[in-house]
Amino acid sequence: MKIPKLLCSSLLALVAAQAQAANYATCILDKAPGAVNDIAAQAVHQICLKANPGAIQAVPQGSGRGLMGYNSGAECVVAKAKDTRSNQAAAMIGVSCRKLYDKPTFTYEEAYGAGR
Repeated sequence: MKIPKLLCSSLLALVAAQAQAANYATCILDKAPGAVNDIAAQAVHQICLKANPGAIQAVPQGSGRGLMGYNSGAECVVAKAKDTRSNQAAAMIGVSCRKLYDKPTFTYEEAYGAGR
């Protein structure tokens, strides 16, 4: 009985990981590391924006957190940007890492109330 539950859990985790991979931030993290110049970084931005028109604003804060992700945005930046020579690519990696792996601070409703 434990094997079917384990198999089902593994399948759900795989589906969730694939669903998470389809956003602007994960596209940047897949394509920008190692970019050696800003022209290449701009091309990465264009590719990711075309595939994900909502850009970074459409990515929920902290949505990359979980068992397989980094513990923080800073940890992600160190891992992904350390060998990236392009400053523009490194900045895009930093924004994407912090969006995916930093905890959300508060919601609009928490800050301003639900009725506004």
